[in-house]
Amino acid sequence: MNGFADAIGLDASWPVEVKQQDEVGVSGLVKWAHAYMNAGEILHFAESPQEFDFYSGPVMQTVGLATELTLKAMLRGSGKSSKDLRKYSHNTYKAYYDVRSCFDEVKFINLHFSNTAHLSVPEEVRNRLTLRGEADIEHTWRVYFDHLRVLDTVYDKPYRTRYALPGPVLLPETEIILTGTKLLLTAMEERLAERAKAH
Repeated sequence: MNGFADAIGLDASWPVEVKQQDEVGVSGLVKWAHAYMNAGEILHFAESPQEFDFYSGPVMQTVGLATELTLKAMLRGSGKSSKDLRKYSHNTYKAYYDVRSCFDEVKFINLHFSNTAHLSVPEEVRNRLTLRGEADIEHTWRVYFDHLRVLDTVYDKPYRTRYALPGPVLLPETEIILTGTKLLLTAMEERLAERAKAH
């Protein structure tokens, strides 16, 4: 099968099911992540650029949750228990850092770049990166895990996507996060469907 699982080099051993009493299995976690991914896409593509509160609140929170659940589903499928997953809390970058062992990161990054090539670098970001002397702004700005680092400053503690707090805020581009997260989620869904057919 030449799908997203192959395109990102999803490890042939994924998923490893961890049996625990009263726990949701990998398939259930993937379905739950898929539900939040759908919600994140609906909110992202419905919002108006003028609605900062909507973007920085509901859109950012739902995209963060979809990403957190997707990464935790992949980690669960790599053999981690629910107790292990709780240690990540809401830190999407830490979860991504550990989930990289489940796929070929170079393949994933290349696929992500090709699927985000249509996005334009915001002028404010372009100016900031130019001042820093960045040579390849188009690629630098589209790095998935860098957007996760920025996401964690508002999605993780102090939870600025949930609670209105005063002061300046730096936000990631949700479409870059949605694209990368959807690639991972789709790869897992394909693998699970493939395994289900085989049994």
